[in-house]
Amino acid sequence: MTMRIRVDRHRCIGAGTCIFLAPTAFKWREGEFLKADVLDPETVEEEILIDAIASCPTQAIEVEWSEDPAPWASSSRRRFS
Repeated sequence: MTMRIRVDRHRCIGAGTCIFLAPTAFKWREGEFLKADVLDPETVEEEILIDAIASCPTQAIEVEWSEDPAPWASSSRRRFS
């Protein structure tokens, strides 16, 4: 199962708990004062990542779980003439 993560910059208040708990997965957003952004979620254990996501006081970190990371790119659906 694949996890896609994004930070809703309108809901993010810059508390920084996600960055404190998972500094290699989250970073400060460039060009915006006190907003978090996703850096590389695969650099931390899933349990730590989930704790960092849950620590957001405004629930600005959104997670999407998917069985197939790109269902539209499945080779069984491609048709070449």
